[in-house]
Amino acid sequence: MRRVTPEIRAEIEQLVAEHHWLLDHGQADQLYTLYARDAVSTGPMGTMEGRDAIKSWGEKRVQVDAGLVRHFSGGTRLAFVDGVLCGTTYYMTFRDSQADPLMPASVGEFREQYVEQDGRWLIHRREIAPIFGGANAAAHAQRLAAGAKP
Repeated sequence: MRRVTPEIRAEIEQLVAEHHWLLDHGQADQLYTLYARDAVSTGPMGTMEGRDAIKSWGEKRVQVDAGLVRHFSGGTRLAFVDGVLCGTTYYMTFRDSQADPLMPASVGEFREQYVEQDGRWLIHRREIAPIFGGANAAAHAQRLAAGAKP
């Protein structure tokens, strides 16, 4: 059984942090670089299959006024399951469009699978699973899809 080394943990935690930073700082058009070629991402924003779909979504996202958003995450659990590196990371999302921006817009889990390609770890599958505030996340996704200000 393969063990999660400190080096693997550091690389995965940096991968997750970079994902949040790009999204929160208007660079969603670069998110695709963190995903495997055949990646799948699913959640309130819909399902995207393949790196090209994730790239297209990110390019559209930077064109929409999504408001000020910040993602905070931690508590990442990593384990190899049947030879696949899997992770669960808890998150909180804050948006300035909320009635009280100091209250999380949603709280949940990123359930991920990772793959090593070209000498680095990438996201192979990402499921965004809101546990609290799922209706907020879905409404935000609809506003963004419509191209409207949140």
